Amino acid sequence: MKQYIYFATVVIILLSTIYFYYNKYQGEKAERIRQENNVETLLSDNKEYKIRDSLNVLQVAALTLNIDELKKYRSEDLQLINDLKLKKNRVEYITKTSILTKDSIVFKLQPSDSCFHYSDKWLRVDACLSDSSMIIESKDSIVQVINRIPKHKFLWFSWGTKGYKIDVVNFNPNSKISYSEFIRLQN
Repeated sequence: MKQYIYFATVVIILLSTIYFYYNKYQGEKAERIRQENNVETLLSDNKEYKIRDSLNVLQVAALTLNIDELKKYRSEDLQLINDLKLKKNRVEYITKTSILTKDSIVFKLQPSDSCFHYSDKWLRVDACLSDSSMIIESKDSIVQVINRIPKHKFLWFSWGTKGYKIDVVNFNPNSKISYSEFIRLQN
């Protein structure tokens, strides 16, 4: 009877050890895949394209960081999270977008006219030469669409998450998205 107890104890210890190392292996495998996706994201170029003939779109892949990496490499983002009084483990995504607006206006003033006014949906310019004043107001509108990239696909089924991509659409035809960054925080 004692040898059955010893055998059962050895089997339980062996199965517990196998279970422990299998979980450790799965964690390391997930970390390796995350690191590979980050390297691919950092080395790939952002995709720029147009929709509806004039709307600029920039597609960016997600960079996945944990809290320690955020502290080490993106301290200004962590400071912003602290300034907003948010809990670090509840923040999932951080996005940054930079937009450059260029437009040109050519006008000729008549000798009697010293003021110029121009206005359209995205830009308003009021300039007066008599008092050397100029007011320029530029409007912009962007939409960020986050989509999940499935890890596995079979027929019409998809499951798992390989990563995320963000499409940033700028509705001002005079503007160009010069920079966009998408960070996913992993707790």
